[in-house]
Amino acid sequence: MQGSVDGRIKQNSWGFKDYHKYFEETAEKIPADAWLVGQVTMQEFSSKQPYVLESGKEDFPKKDFVADQPAKTFAAVIDPAGKCFWDTNRVSTEHVIEVLTENIPIGYLEHLRSKNVSYVFGGKEELNWERVLNKLHDLFNIQILRIDGGGHVNGSFLKANLIDEFSLVLAPVADGAIGSPTVFEVEEGYGARKATQFKIKSVE
Repeated sequence: MQGSVDGRIKQNSWGFKDYHKYFEETAEKIPADAWLVGQVTMQEFSSKQPYVLESGKEDFPKKDFVADQPAKTFAAVIDPAGKCFWDTNRVSTEHVIEVLTENIPIGYLEHLRSKNVSYVFGGKEELNWERVLNKLHDLFNIQILRIDGGGHVNGSFLKANLIDEFSLVLAPVADGAIGSPTVFEVEEGYGARKATQFKIKSVE
């Protein structure tokens, strides 16, 4: 992730040119079989065409679909409502994997299959993050998954205690916007949850 000194991640007002490169240069140093983002982030890479879903066949199976493709690296998207549409099954050189819930419209599954986009189900109405990771491992042989945000995706994996290592590119800027998204968006207040502690591995 790339964040300000106060933990914000929305970079509209930071005033840096080509701010993506600072994140991308660091991300490229992390060996991974796949990267994963949320639906909002992935819509930057998915189709800009207006697709209209067909009603779909009632007997269409809601089972995981592994597309026939030669890719060895993958781009996964947490998209429980099926809002990303595709003209192709790749982002750059990575094969796309949609992570869905089972209440997805059949027409959306038909759209994914028509574009040879793989998909897995992570739960009926809510995603079980451990199940998602197990499926990505078992079906696609993904050993190392790099989570590239945003804050709610990061927060979900943090809450499920499924983050082994965290890399932060710290931008020399104070954002100060109240209510702006942060590196980890978990839940309102604290309740019984304790802060997640990390041990510093390295600083550059």
